[in-house]
Amino acid sequence: MVSKPAPAHPEDPFDLDFTSLVDGPSEPPPPPPTPEVRENALIGTSALGEDGFHVVLVRPRLGSRSNHVVLIVDDDAPTAELASHVLRKAGYQTVVALGARDAARLMSRVGAPELLLLDVEMPDMNGLEFLRRIRRHKRLFDTPIVLFTAHAEQDDIVHGLQAGADGYIAKPITASALVAAVRTVLGH
Repeated sequence: MVSKPAPAHPEDPFDLDFTSLVDGPSEPPPPPPTPEVRENALIGTSALGEDGFHVVLVRPRLGSRSNHVVLIVDDDAPTAELASHVLRKAGYQTVVALGARDAARLMSRVGAPELLLLDVEMPDMNGLEFLRRIRRHKRLFDTPIVLFTAHAEQDDIVHGLQAGADGYIAKPITASALVAAVRTVLGH
């Protein structure tokens, strides 16, 4: 099980400014992966081949202040819109952001999402960098985050788990597998 850091600051229910996630210097490189992370990556690699997704940790946010929205962050608009359409048809509320900056601005307006589907390769900020920053944020550190990416090799999964991802969805993915992955993460 990948442990999540404690919030850096006490909870302030009126602080909805998430733009700090994309400001400031970039993160230092992560330490080498632990044996546990490597083992989860091996399991994840085989699960990706079978199911198209791998969930490491299911962590419902009981009593959280999330807005029950799945935020899809992907710089490829057609992919993001297709994922959004599939999830809306399955009964989920979705919002699309076309990059990390767009996602930070959106969260500042609507609040923390119930789940974040996050692409890795984006032009404004790498998804892993954005994920590490979210894990240190006082209001977002426990938000379930699933990487939604074409990078699906074992090393990619290791880097995602090290950064704090709760799961991994390999693109392309079928509509039914995408919905199953989201249901698994949200405990539905």
